[in-house]
Amino acid sequence: MTKIDVVLTEIIRNRLIAATEEMAKTLIRTAFNPLLYEVQDFGVSIMSATGDLWAETPGCTIFSRALPDVIRNGIRRWGDAFKEGDVMIANDPYETGTHISDTSVYMPAFYDGELVAFCGSTAHWADIGGKNPGGWCPDTTDVYQEGICFRHQKLMAAGVKNQAIWDLIADNVRVPKTVKGDLEAQIACCLQGVERVKSLCAKYGVATVRASIAHVIKETDRAMRDAIAKIPDGEFGASIRLDSDGVNPNGEFLICLKAIVEGERVRFSLRGSSETAIGPVNLPAIGTIGTLASVLKGLLMPHDPTNEGHAMCLEFDLPPGLIVSPVRPAPVDSYGYCIECLTELMFRAFAGLIPDRCPAGGFQMFALSLARSDARYGDPFVMMDVVDGGNGGQPAADGATMMFIGNGDVPNIPVEVLETRYPVRVTEMEFAPEVAGAGKFRGGCGLRKDYLLLESGAYLMFTSENTKDPTAVGYNGGHTGAPGKMIVNPGSPNERVFKERTSGIGPFPAGTVLRAQSGGGGGWGAPKDRDPALVLADVRNGFLTVDDARRLYGVALTNAQGKWQIDASVTQKLRAA
Repeated sequence: MTKIDVVLTEIIRNRLIAATEEMAKTLIRTAFNPLLYEVQDFGVSIMSATGDLWAETPGCTIFSRALPDVIRNGIRRWGDAFKEGDVMIANDPYETGTHISDTSVYMPAFYDGELVAFCGSTAHWADIGGKNPGGWCPDTTDVYQEGICFRHQKLMAAGVKNQAIWDLIADNVRVPKTVKGDLEAQIACCLQGVERVKSLCAKYGVATVRASIAHVIKETDRAMRDAIAKIPDGEFGASIRLDSDGVNPNGEFLICLKAIVEGERVRFSLRGSSETAIGPVNLPAIGTIGTLASVLKGLLMPHDPTNEGHAMCLEFDLPPGLIVSPVRPAPVDSYGYCIECLTELMFRAFAGLIPDRCPAGGFQMFALSLARSDARYGDPFVMMDVVDGGNGGQPAADGATMMFIGNGDVPNIPVEVLETRYPVRVTEMEFAPEVAGAGKFRGGCGLRKDYLLLESGAYLMFTSENTKDPTAVGYNGGHTGAPGKMIVNPGSPNERVFKERTSGIGPFPAGTVLRAQSGGGGGWGAPKDRDPALVLADVRNGFLTVDDARRLYGVALTNAQGKWQIDASVTQKLRAA
């Protein structure tokens, strides 16, 4: 048995974390798609030879939590037949946990002929050949419509490129140059990880590396159990409904979550959730488990680098055939709405137990895709832009703006990059404060973004959900934030407003303006408990009108020499009433 040196253990642990950070930087610097090098719609991880998570650097949190399952599924297929120089590809949602656009590439890391670890990355491809450009098909009825599916084929076998599969990819996607560039970037990312694992083994030995990380995982598990033991025992639950599945207008799309805290363990039950939907809003079980594990880890141990130990004390009651545990080949391309809902349900379930850590509800994901494949109008392109919005107010602070918690803290694409890469001009980008929920600590603002189309022939698809049963609910007396919407030619006679997601809108002529407006976060605490000085600051900063300050917060303002001031006596009367 290898003796554990706690100092050396921390060195090895942090070198592995640093290795995943280098992997992420390599992916960012070499990717072709702004979704990767700007939005960071990816995850990278280093796993053991059996698939246990050693270290990760998330862009989208769920990818890093699901990558160990990708590796385990690959091991089930290939056994011990991995060779040095192999590069594997997998995007089957039922083996990766999300949807078919999120493609995993991974490599075995050998040292002196011994398999030590796997290095992997999952990234959202610009296109995967499905019925809708760029993925997120809103109305598929099986996974076969959603794109090319890979189940651990070898892109490279012992260092030799499998040209046939590369040709298959290039011939079946709408933007092959971008897709192949991103694929090469993922391989470079994994190579970086393999080299760092080899370097670690060369310096400390394979046995020491394995024993050190096993110790880290054991201690992490103990720390997680200690954190859970501080939560009162009991059963706590919440539920939410999606608007639709994109296909069946009369269905019920209910997601139920119950958390059962028993000593130093937590058991999650999803029983009561609706059966698998006909349309693609289903979330594979791997994604459901990964989301719940990630959120609980974030609530209890937010600053600890993630490894396998954070999920070892969790149990899941997740029967197959639910909207959160579909069976192949059910469609899953719009999986992300369920992830956001599960994240918010976790906050609701634990708000009464650890109220100092749980925010009010945040906005449901909002993004748009512009695509053109008809070369008569110009070069084909697929542009996807995640429009960040407002998250829920916190127990001691206003909700964050321009963040996206459900899938990780992913940035937006800078205007300069959009205008350089695609035939659009962003004519307006500003906060939408009117959608934020009022509260002692208000929700974060939405974002309003106008796109002027410079060329013809593009079609629009946008993602939106929970317009009827919002995710951005207020907590402890706070108000609910408003959901997002899409407006075509705002302010013109032919203006069209879309609140529920749709696709295939177009083709648009040059000169069309598209306005995306994301939702706001819910408020935390009663609005009339808000510090009047914060209300005044919001008015001065343009986040709140004088009338709304009075109506929502009971704060009266007067204008003295061109500067708004608090009228203390009137405010006191308004709040007393």
